[in-house]
Amino acid sequence: MTAVPAPRPGLAGEGRLAAWRAEAGVGSGLVLLVVLWTAVAPNFLTLTNMTVLLQQMSVLMIVAVGQTFVILTGEIDLSVGSTVGLSTVVVAALTVQAGLPLAVAVALVLAGGALIGLFTGLLRVTWNIPSFIITLGLLSALQGLAFTISDGVTISPIPDGLGPLWDGSLIGIPTPVWIMIGTVAAGMWILRQTRYGRHLYALGGNAEACRRYGLNVKALRVSTFVIVQCLAVLGGLLYAAQLDSGNATIGRGMELNVIAGVVVGGVSLFGGTGRLAGTALGVLFIAVLGNGLTLIGVSSYVFLICQGLVVIGAVLWSGLRQRRAS
Repeated sequence: MTAVPAPRPGLAGEGRLAAWRAEAGVGSGLVLLVVLWTAVAPNFLTLTNMTVLLQQMSVLMIVAVGQTFVILTGEIDLSVGSTVGLSTVVVAALTVQAGLPLAVAVALVLAGGALIGLFTGLLRVTWNIPSFIITLGLLSALQGLAFTISDGVTISPIPDGLGPLWDGSLIGIPTPVWIMIGTVAAGMWILRQTRYGRHLYALGGNAEACRRYGLNVKALRVSTFVIVQCLAVLGGLLYAAQLDSGNATIGRGMELNVIAGVVVGGVSLFGGTGRLAGTALGVLFIAVLGNGLTLIGVSSYVFLICQGLVVIGAVLWSGLRQRRAS
């Protein structure tokens, strides 16, 4: 079989230009937001607040990296928030209630995340069910499973070995921030420098052409669901380390924040367009927006309104770009 023509690392032509424009837009908005919060909240641009901001957004960013992989292929995963909550419950139950060593419990939880991703991907490619429907069902099923395992109560305390995953630091930078940086850097390298990454862009751009050129479209799709679920489990482990417990309510609604960050960063919901640099800027924009509103004492409900309007605007802009490109 003839291999599919590989796009340039990241994007090519109009797609790359569109990504740069989206990143420039959200970057400019981020700068304006920082200037605004600095003016109205004196404690915003402080080392303490910046450290807390980066630490708190680390889980969102890590999961958003996986979601970017999925959305680039034209799919979506709405179940990641439930996976985060379920992961905290399972690792707590295995260590606190079952008495398993922490390393074994972590390995089992990661394996479980991979199996959830594999199950999702196989349903998608075998039965051709839209990923939106599959993951919407999983969102409820996984959350129900978490409540069943925990019996609706918090399971604690988790052994001390997990604590450094959140409380530790290196040269003054918290461990979750290092994990976030490593995850984003690895994702960028995969998408820009590997054949696998270029094939994901090609799949999102034209799945039928990929089939004709001999790409294993099914395997590519399944792999992205495995990646995002494993990263969601990693996010759950970070939350479990932070809270020293497992709770089924952790991660509830996170899928909306994750998708908001990805879309605001310029990754097209139609697939094939966008970069992880944009996702990073989008997640940072959402995090800075929420942090600033909290500092000036605005209700969290107002943040939800603002976030929703930002996402609607980003989707409309993405649709206009897609129509213009067509």
